[in-house]
Amino acid sequence: MKKVFKLYNIFIFLLIIFFIGLSFIYEKEENQLKINTLNKIQTQSKYINEYFLINKAFILSLKNSLLGNLNIDNLVHPAFGKIKNKEKKDIYNILCNVNDIKSTLNGVGSLANIDIDTIQEINSILYLNPLFKTILNSEHDIQWVYYSSKKEFIYIAPTNEVWDKKFLKYLYTKEFWTEAIPSNNPSGELILTKIYDDGAGKGYMTTLSLPIFFDSEFRGILSIDIALKTLNKMINNIKLPGKIYLTNEDDLIISSNQVFKLDEYLDKKHITFSLDLFDNKLKLVYIENKKNKILTILLNILPIVILLLFSLIIVYILMHQVLLIKKIKIIANKDFLTSLLNRRAMMRETIKQLEIANRYNLKMSLLLLDIDFFKKVNDTYGHQAGDLVIQEISKILAKNTRESDLVSRYGGEEFLILLYNTDVDSAYLLAERIRKEILNLKIKGINSSLTISIGCTEYIKDESIDSFINRADCLLYKAKEKGRNQTIKA
Repeated sequence: MKKVFKLYNIFIFLLIIFFIGLSFIYEKEENQLKINTLNKIQTQSKYINEYFLINKAFILSLKNSLLGNLNIDNLVHPAFGKIKNKEKKDIYNILCNVNDIKSTLNGVGSLANIDIDTIQEINSILYLNPLFKTILNSEHDIQWVYYSSKKEFIYIAPTNEVWDKKFLKYLYTKEFWTEAIPSNNPSGELILTKIYDDGAGKGYMTTLSLPIFFDSEFRGILSIDIALKTLNKMINNIKLPGKIYLTNEDDLIISSNQVFKLDEYLDKKHITFSLDLFDNKLKLVYIENKKNKILTILLNILPIVILLLFSLIIVYILMHQVLLIKKIKIIANKDFLTSLLNRRAMMRETIKQLEIANRYNLKMSLLLLDIDFFKKVNDTYGHQAGDLVIQEISKILAKNTRESDLVSRYGGEEFLILLYNTDVDSAYLLAERIRKEILNLKIKGINSSLTISIGCTEYIKDESIDSFINRADCLLYKAKEKGRNQTIKA
């Protein structure tokens, strides 16, 4: 008999499908997350890059205007006449409130000691006020715009604060100056400073500083201050589960969505993406957080996984129902004690086989077997022993027949065997082999020998099944009459 496909095999099979499907879904979502992450990084990198390029354009406009002004002889700005000299403090200053923009020029020294070149430089820088206003009124959240002269004066907006000599000297130690002067920036290029604490009290910031040379002489530095909070806001607009850093070309951290220290350098070991910005002066770096990444992927695929799991559960239930129905059919067709065909199933299957025999002129033979003195076995040894006898004889019948044959428990101690494509002589030989094997059967607890009587006959074409079985039954009856433990054929 064919082995029934076990339910746990289906479960294991579906479990394998689930994990294969889960792996496929996870990998697909991981790739999609990678693409989405890169797209978000690239999109925001364009915005950050544009932000710095516009500020670069601002500072270059200031440079061009300043150099143009320095080329004008005897240039005088109306505010120049308002310079206040504070000899006791060894400083001078101008407070300007033009075009709704507050600005201040603070310088070290005395008016009496200002040379012609310094006067020309002061007037030239005062004419940059409209550009200062444009830059400060832009949507770039610029904190300060200023010019620091080698001659120790600073013109800055937006403020009217007057600084003393000590504070002015202190400002010339800040990064916007020290990192941009020729000794530290011999190429004279535009530089972006590291993060530092603003001397004027606006918190942490970085500065775009551009050295100004006139007639091949270093004159001063134009600067635009950008607050760290502005950069952090741009970085935090990138909604990603990992770590994001904006660094300079030396990997010094400028901004991040993580807490970082001043003068902290980025560890490049675990970088996922890195994009160059602002003429390669900046890098936007992304480092994925593996735990957050896995959690994000799992949350994203959860509905699909639930759907997959639900589908497989439905398949499992359906397969369970199919197997259950199959099992019910098997139980309905089998004798519960011997697992042989029961009488009803035997009759149904025999009719089918006889139809085939009639159509193709095949020989069919029938064996009807009965255990001799079975009632005596039950009375002597009990019904459990009787059941054991029936089971052991059933095993012998199943062992000696082919898969194409039909073997059934026909009733109580009777068995019916239909032998496919078999004539009566061959059937008789089989019947005798079975009878002798049962005669030699030893069952624990039963001391007497077991015998069977068999009726053996061959099918007559177009004969009814009842007639066929009835002839076998008559032959069995003759075997009983002649003393049992024998096979009668006809």
